[in-house]
Amino acid sequence: MKFSINKENVIGIISEYTNILKDNPVKPSLAGLFIEVKNNQVVFKGANTEVELIRYANCNIEVEGQVLIKPSLLLEYIKLVESEDINFEKKDGYLIVNNAEFSILDDTTYPEIKELPSTTIAKENSLQFAMLLEKVKFLTNSSSNVDTLFNSIKLIFQDNFIELASTDSYRLIYLKKSLENMINKDILVPADSMSVIYKILKDLNEDVTLATNEDKLIVTWKDAYFSCKLLSLSFPDFRPLITNSNHDKKFEFNRDELNSSLKKVISVTKNSNDSKNVATFNFKGNQLLISGMSSNAKINQKVNMIKTGEDLKLGINCKYIKEFVDNTDKNIIIEATNSSSMLKIIEEANENYIYLVMPVNIRV
Repeated sequence: MKFSINKENVIGIISEYTNILKDNPVKPSLAGLFIEVKNNQVVFKGANTEVELIRYANCNIEVEGQVLIKPSLLLEYIKLVESEDINFEKKDGYLIVNNAEFSILDDTTYPEIKELPSTTIAKENSLQFAMLLEKVKFLTNSSSNVDTLFNSIKLIFQDNFIELASTDSYRLIYLKKSLENMINKDILVPADSMSVIYKILKDLNEDVTLATNEDKLIVTWKDAYFSCKLLSLSFPDFRPLITNSNHDKKFEFNRDELNSSLKKVISVTKNSNDSKNVATFNFKGNQLLISGMSSNAKINQKVNMIKTGEDLKLGINCKYIKEFVDNTDKNIIIEATNSSSMLKIIEEANENYIYLVMPVNIRV
């Protein structure tokens, strides 16, 4: 095998596989990036037990062939090469890349990875789709729950809308956006797979196609094919929760002022041994008083607010609130009933982005 390829192109491609390839003691070959040169192009393939990625690129071929190699060190070296073109040659059991030799893996046991026929659900710009994922994936990023259901994202394509929802059993995030769909479809995707999709798409600006093949989500874009396994679990019925209109208390805040206060309280409460990131929220009059402490520090923060309904005092995980606020641009509105019922949090004039959080039991 012998070929050359543009440096920036190959760096971008190999970087995508660093989010996928992991050491696997059962199938060691899955730790490798499979590179095959044939028919005037180079094909990159990588997979773990959940996802697969195939990338195609133009190259200058001298000798067709294939190789399996761990990508991390290879990528690090290529970034340091000053030449605009990277030369690959498989020779004497090594991969020679611009005068450096890299050990290779046994490619005879590498599983077959191929594109599957699929049914298109919808098409969207990669950056736009990544922005949707960013607004919901924060919940799964911080989840310590090992239950697969609570580390997943529900996607509902219906009536030219896409709805996304995720929960960790004591929080729920919901987002709705216009999106022309070819068929109505509900799918449940593992959070880890969604994280890989997000990391790849956020750096692209391409039209992507979302499709399915039985138990797989398939995402394709220019010269790329990605697939991941879907979950067959039943996602909780969240609609009664997000449409609940029984809240009789409403508190509105300037987004930046609230975020600044939360950040300061977290700086103290993150060191608490008993209740990490938890603080007392006292909604009283025209101000919210946030009080937090750790073993060696205390903090109080006052935030101006517009209040409708009676005063309220309860415990909340500050980090949970800040994670939602970080994904908003407008005023923050918190709706509540009492100190033990679920809070509904939205940004001003946007009922299509809803966050539900359970209060924390503390002495108030």
